[in-house]
Amino acid sequence: ISVKAKSFADREIRYTLKAQGQGAGTFNIGPTSGIVKLAKELDFEDLRQPHVYSLIVTATEDSGGFSTSVELTIRVTDVNDNAPKFELPDYQAHNVDEDIPLGTSILKVKATDADSGSNAEIEYLVSDDHFSVDSNGIITNTKQLDADNNNAYYEFVVTAKDKGEPSKTGTATVRIYTKNKNDEEPKFSQQVYTPNVDENAGPNTLVTTVVASDKDGDNVRFGFVGGGTSSGQFVIEEITGVIRLHGKAISLDRDKYELNVTAMDDGACCVNGDATIHTSTAVVVVFITDVNDNKPVFKDCGTYYPKVEEGAPNGSPVIKVHATDEDKGVNGQVKYSIVQQPNQKGTKFTVDEETGEVSTNKVFDREGDDGKFVSVTVKATDQGEPSLEGVCSFTVEITDVNDNPPLFDRQKYVENVKQDASIGTNILRVSASDEDADNNGAIVYTLSAPYSPSDLEYFEIQQESGWIVLRKPLDRETYKLEAMAQDKGYPPLSRTVEVQIDVVDRANNPPVWDHVVYGPIYIKENMPIGAKVVSVKASSGIDGNPTVFYHLMPGSTAQTNKFHTFYLQQRADNGFTWADIKVNHPLDYETIKEYNLTIRVENNGAQQLASEATVFIMLEDVNDEIPLFTEREQETVLEGEPIGTKVTQVNAIDKDGTFPNNQVYYYVVDSPRNEGKDYFEINLQSGEVFTKIVFDREKQGAYALEVEARDGSPSARPNSGGQPNS
Repeated sequence: ISVKAKSFADREIRYTLKAQGQGAGTFNIGPTSGIVKLAKELDFEDLRQPHVYSLIVTATEDSGGFSTSVELTIRVTDVNDNAPKFELPDYQAHNVDEDIPLGTSILKVKATDADSGSNAEIEYLVSDDHFSVDSNGIITNTKQLDADNNNAYYEFVVTAKDKGEPSKTGTATVRIYTKNKNDEEPKFSQQVYTPNVDENAGPNTLVTTVVASDKDGDNVRFGFVGGGTSSGQFVIEEITGVIRLHGKAISLDRDKYELNVTAMDDGACCVNGDATIHTSTAVVVVFITDVNDNKPVFKDCGTYYPKVEEGAPNGSPVIKVHATDEDKGVNGQVKYSIVQQPNQKGTKFTVDEETGEVSTNKVFDREGDDGKFVSVTVKATDQGEPSLEGVCSFTVEITDVNDNPPLFDRQKYVENVKQDASIGTNILRVSASDEDADNNGAIVYTLSAPYSPSDLEYFEIQQESGWIVLRKPLDRETYKLEAMAQDKGYPPLSRTVEVQIDVVDRANNPPVWDHVVYGPIYIKENMPIGAKVVSVKASSGIDGNPTVFYHLMPGSTAQTNKFHTFYLQQRADNGFTWADIKVNHPLDYETIKEYNLTIRVENNGAQQLASEATVFIMLEDVNDEIPLFTEREQETVLEGEPIGTKVTQVNAIDKDGTFPNNQVYYYVVDSPRNEGKDYFEINLQSGEVFTKIVFDREKQGAYALEVEARDGSPSARPNSGGQPNS
């Protein structure tokens, strides 16, 4: 401040300053200027310094003039130059229960500010939103505390701020140590678990492990909803959470199984923790994976009796087969194929691999090599890895079409008749055969005389038997007729043959056979070529002229020696001439079982007369066919299956015509190179193959098994040493 005094005598004035009470030397005054200045620093907070200074300023005229004084009061105001200060650098609260209600007082902090007035007014702030602090420094919780995070304590900064301009602050650290309570439930690592288990899984198979943890640090125990550690075929280990199939027999027949699992804490974390137990749940969906353990099965195989008309065009439908496979997905998808039959050239049928529609693959001839019945084997293969197979064998009947005419057993008939033969005499019998079946092969005979129509007045023919009978006395030397054989098919087929009847003098006699019919003569089908079947004899019928000539008459069918299966040799013996019938070509019971031969004998008279005899030859089956397996097989068996599990059924066919030559027995080949001989056995009669041990795929993944089919009697083949064919 500037103090000013006025001298009425216009003299120079000098100023002096003096403190009243405290504060000497704090201020000074310019002696001539009157300006009062601060002489040393002020501190409002220094208790030794007054906040109000009372000073006396004296003005004195020079040279002993007058003087006068005035009171000067100087007030000091506070400046905000002190920050608030906490009583402690850090505050701690211990054993605070984590479950205290919101708004609970936890501790009190206190800060002071040496300033005055609003510079000393303090407000508090905290740096953690779990807490708040009021103007009195009381700290309370605004959120639920948690002893399971932050290492079980909260550390934050509390700030004290004064209301000066600008304000000043002070800080302290607060640590609040919480006490654990059992307030957390166990948490599963996932809400839904989705393990896969094979449908053929055995007892005690591991399914999955569920994991749960409890932040409180409690021990967790596992179970199924509803209590207990088992649910259906599943069990859970209480401590580990491992889920397995139970130890008894297992049958997984559904696509999936849902299990509700629980995790329960035990309160071991804290004092009285077991007063509240927490439980949480999760879902385990066990998906069942299909295993390729079912073969395709032709359930209706036993009912397949299809028919195909002979001559039907290639590709004609035969039957639709169907196999089912109980497996799912590709393991149950079936594809069809035809199994090549042994010693069969090409396949006679085809099958659509998707639909199972069987069709012909050739034009069949019932009377040819195909025969009346043709066997076919269809295979169904699933698409699993490795695949499984099922087979179905059935017989296709080739139905008859009238495609064969009747065939006479001679190319021409010639017969001698005595001139005095009486009316009604049986003169000769014409005979035809027709390979077709039923009406297509039933024959009716008729007679005509195309060369000389009047010849027909003398003869008639029996429609059914083919006997030609005399109707009227003979009065010419020769007659020429034509016999016709016609079948009853639609339309009918027919053939004709020339019949010549020669009339001989009643004094002339034809040769006389010892027997008109020989046989039936039974011979083995393996009779060697050149072997004698039978010897036959006729006498000439002329006294003193015993000469006779024999002829084997070829017929028009294989059974009547069309192909010269037999031949005839004449032999003189003791004044008689014999005819030996011998084998000319190999015989086969499986192709033709019987023969009907006609032998003609002529004498050497003036009129050569002839007679005929019939020889019936019946073949006997010998064991000359080998049983042949219908296919080489690749089969699968699951590891771990019990002893006696069926693996497959093999099938061999023996084409011999009779039992026991065509009876097949099955064996496992007993040889050191037969790898599977100690591990499998075969049913002697049925060919079913069964396991003899429990297999382990990881030890060995495949076995070659050699099986043998033997027929039921000693072999008739050369060098067989009395053993069956195999």
